[in-house]
Amino acid sequence: MVLPAFLLGSHVRDFEPRCTVVDKIEPLVLVMPAQNRPMKELKLMTCDGNTFDVRVKGVMRGKEDGRDKKWTVFCHPSKKKLPAEVKKGAMLEIMDTTPMQPRVTAALLRFYGNRRSPIDNWSLLSAIYGARSKKNFPSPSPINSRIQLAKLAGSVQLNPEQAEAVALYNCDAIPAFVVESPPGSGKTMTAAAMAVSYRGTGVQLFLSTANVPVINIALALAKLDYTGLKPLHFISSEREELMTDETRSPFTALSIAKEDEFLNEKITKLEEQMKHASNEEERAKLRADIRKVCGPIFNGDYNVFFSTVDMILGRLFKAQRAQQVDFIKKTLMNDVRRIVVDEASQLTESALNSLILCFPQAQIVLIGDSKQLPPFKYVAGDVVSELAARSALEVIKDKMNLPVIKLNRVYRASPRLAAHYSNVFYGGTLVSEKPESEKKPLSCFGSQSAGNPCLFWKVKGHQKQSGTSKINEMEMRQLKYLVNILRNSNYDEKSVMIISYYEAQRKRAEEVLEEKYGEGYEVLTVDSAQGREKKIVLVLTTRTSVPTDKGAFFSCPLRCNVAVSRHQEALIVLGHPSIASAPNWATVLSTKYFRHVQ
Repeated sequence: MVLPAFLLGSHVRDFEPRCTVVDKIEPLVLVMPAQNRPMKELKLMTCDGNTFDVRVKGVMRGKEDGRDKKWTVFCHPSKKKLPAEVKKGAMLEIMDTTPMQPRVTAALLRFYGNRRSPIDNWSLLSAIYGARSKKNFPSPSPINSRIQLAKLAGSVQLNPEQAEAVALYNCDAIPAFVVESPPGSGKTMTAAAMAVSYRGTGVQLFLSTANVPVINIALALAKLDYTGLKPLHFISSEREELMTDETRSPFTALSIAKEDEFLNEKITKLEEQMKHASNEEERAKLRADIRKVCGPIFNGDYNVFFSTVDMILGRLFKAQRAQQVDFIKKTLMNDVRRIVVDEASQLTESALNSLILCFPQAQIVLIGDSKQLPPFKYVAGDVVSELAARSALEVIKDKMNLPVIKLNRVYRASPRLAAHYSNVFYGGTLVSEKPESEKKPLSCFGSQSAGNPCLFWKVKGHQKQSGTSKINEMEMRQLKYLVNILRNSNYDEKSVMIISYYEAQRKRAEEVLEEKYGEGYEVLTVDSAQGREKKIVLVLTTRTSVPTDKGAFFSCPLRCNVAVSRHQEALIVLGHPSIASAPNWATVLSTKYFRHVQ
């Protein structure tokens, strides 16, 4: 019954991006998820099966409370009468001539139906979904907890919990385990240490639902002595173009190709042409040419792959040309023995099962924090969410049949800087290994900060509704003031990150900062900030009316935890005085931890 339930939930989730809701009639206004398609004309189908065409006049892009992207689409007046069932609130399906089946659904379908593949990993599935048992796994062999750095630059000493995780990684008798990793607990280094310490055979996969955690593990591995490993990083050309020198993975096909003098010469010429390309069509052609030059790289013999979950499934299911051997696909089909998923609280239960089914010989390691945000699509109590989008981290821990290692030593923030989230969200169990610094990064604010590294900057502004989101112009003016002072104290876009609770305010902040200082500042919603960190973090709370429900979007403890734990040296929360009495925020913003600035 489990697999059909996943498929039902996944099919409904797959339908959602094609579903639009009528907001107004004559002329037609539609609200829909963000679309990856031209928006000039739309073919729509009603629930009764009637189809009709509309011409698009304009699109307003936005997000609903920082979660699911929503577009408002304005249509030209229709020349023909709309079907009778097209009313305000009616749901319509966007018809597509080239529908693509999402990869998680495609993976699950391979193991259900008339031409199903055999399921070969019942032992792990039984541990996850079977009865609670008291099975004792064998103790793993001890490992060398000192990990060598690259170029004979010394070594890194793993703490006891990290060393235990690496030892379990080398134990074939353990089908899966969890590494609970609070903010700044060294999970990225733990994953990289797993890669270099692995003594088994076969291929290792390092995955996440997003690109940034995967890039971080690749960069961490590059700092270690990874002799004997041949890594390859799958990433889209468009995403790779966004990388800076500091964030560029050395294991992408492009990075590897550039190490070859002959290939590098060709790529350099194409990249120079890309700089002068006049339109997106020309840039797309040049990207394709660069991919073609990098083609021979994919014929190598690799034993470590970095990728998003979606991309690795796409690579596994890639259609193979006749009389041409796809060595990577062959490797993925037969040789995967270890899978590590970072930020696993955001991995859906369906995606977890697709990995278990597609790679039956692999040990699964989930690294994440159950006190941070679940998958974007998960809404507690929602039937479809419960069917397909529960957090994999919670699912695999549910029956307590598999080992769980808890990292409680943190390195991102000093004891003083970590106290508020350690005490409020982790029961005071986090132990900071980072010494207190004599440096006072917020001393630039003089008596307003009084040397405190955590400030609650009170803003008596007014929230305004912007579509389904919110903005606050007074808060925006205060943000500009703070950023300017920080810049004058040598804390620029490389040191400062802005986190906004609401997408409209995030977009407004991005526009304002870009207009004044150019591109460079990371301006993120709370959801997209998970897994990120910066020296100084500014949090925009925006709203002035406070919900009393502890589980509401604004008061959600998981979201609050993410928002107030991204900083390394200092944190400033901007908000209306009333939020200091909101559920969860009241304890976080206590004067024990934060100086309140009027």
